[in-house]
Amino acid sequence: MADKTSKSVLILGGGFAGLEAAQTCEKIFSEQDFSELYTVEITLVSKDNYLVFTSMLAEVVSSSIEAKHVVIPLRECFKTTTFKELEVQSLDLKNKVVGCYHFHTCETFDLEYDYLILAMGSITGYHGIAGAEENSFPLKNLADAMVLRSHIIDMFERADLEQDPDVRKRLLTFAVVGGGYTGIEVAAELNDFVSFSKRFYKHVKADEVKVVVVDPGDRIMHEMSEGLAEYGLKLLKKRGMEFRLQTRVEGVTPDTVEIQDGGKIETHTAIWAAGTAPQPVIAALPIADKHGKIEVNEYMEVAGYPGVWALGDCALIPDPHSGKPYPPTAQHAIREGARAAHNVAAAIKEKDDEKRPFVFQAQGMLAPLGHRSAVADIKGIKFSGFFAWLMWRAIYLGKLPGWDRKIRVAIDWFLDMFLPKDIIQLKFLIKGRQSPPKDEDS
Repeated sequence: MADKTSKSVLILGGGFAGLEAAQTCEKIFSEQDFSELYTVEITLVSKDNYLVFTSMLAEVVSSSIEAKHVVIPLRECFKTTTFKELEVQSLDLKNKVVGCYHFHTCETFDLEYDYLILAMGSITGYHGIAGAEENSFPLKNLADAMVLRSHIIDMFERADLEQDPDVRKRLLTFAVVGGGYTGIEVAAELNDFVSFSKRFYKHVKADEVKVVVVDPGDRIMHEMSEGLAEYGLKLLKKRGMEFRLQTRVEGVTPDTVEIQDGGKIETHTAIWAAGTAPQPVIAALPIADKHGKIEVNEYMEVAGYPGVWALGDCALIPDPHSGKPYPPTAQHAIREGARAAHNVAAAIKEKDDEKRPFVFQAQGMLAPLGHRSAVADIKGIKFSGFFAWLMWRAIYLGKLPGWDRKIRVAIDWFLDMFLPKDIIQLKFLIKGRQSPPKDEDS
């Protein structure tokens, strides 16, 4: 028997695309006809040792789901893949070297590869708006959700002690910047949570608690049809939420959201859900476009760099039907990861005829609106209400990796129907904590 050919595949990013790419590579490379000829080392690099199921972060904020139940340990997801918890610092695509470092020790590592999959996702995008990054709360990872939840409870605790009604009003106003899918999901869960919480604070009046959504568009949830978006708007308004549509945010301070024409929303809580930005290390590449993303062909290959694929949020993958790039959704990312793995295998075998283009038509969209309601568009069939909410839960529970996590979340949801929400404040998570005043007599 001839000696096996040894190759290495390096996957950057532990999100949906990267995880699916690694798992599919494991399956393909373990098949007998492949493994008899090739030995392939798969390495996945991510700054966190877990995948965040971002679609459920809003429910972590509202205490519907236990925080640790929406994260999946990456090491448990692999059989043969080597996982490395590292931050990517530099990409040398010409010499096939990735520079990394460890977050705590700052020790540096140079990782070489034969084939590279870029699936590094995105970060919160602040679009150059003054004070937004410093003074608002993002919701991109588990820590963000836990910090925001503790901050919201802190606002109620402080408001219950506050004598000045204007200050109390500012403490109890919660602004969500961004009226897209993510912003509305967060705002709806937040509204449920604050509506529940206020009953436990004797000096907080019901009419003082307010959730405000700000968006420059003329409607919410632009990802959904106009009819479903209008249904959602009316439903959330009925629950007491306020909307400032066709309104641009021009700045954020510790106690205000500054909007166009000199207006302002007085609040200590600005939640940022106004889009994403590319990872800086991706945006710095000469092949990145003006928005910091990488244009690829239908096989997700990066032009000029054989053996490099880009997918997920950091890539612009052409949709042959619309002529536009595919949207950066989880359902696309998962399928992109699987297709990229097959194309990597074709490249290892040096068989271009086995490459397959990425073609996928979204199955639909579901958007939860809190309080056991949602809107749905499944293959052109549009519906809303309780049944849409049940479908959202069933579909997303099915997408959650790992049976242990599915069971934990299902139990959380069941208990949430009968037990009160948790309003315990974790003070070590509060932003800008101050030391107690010193006793001048001591």
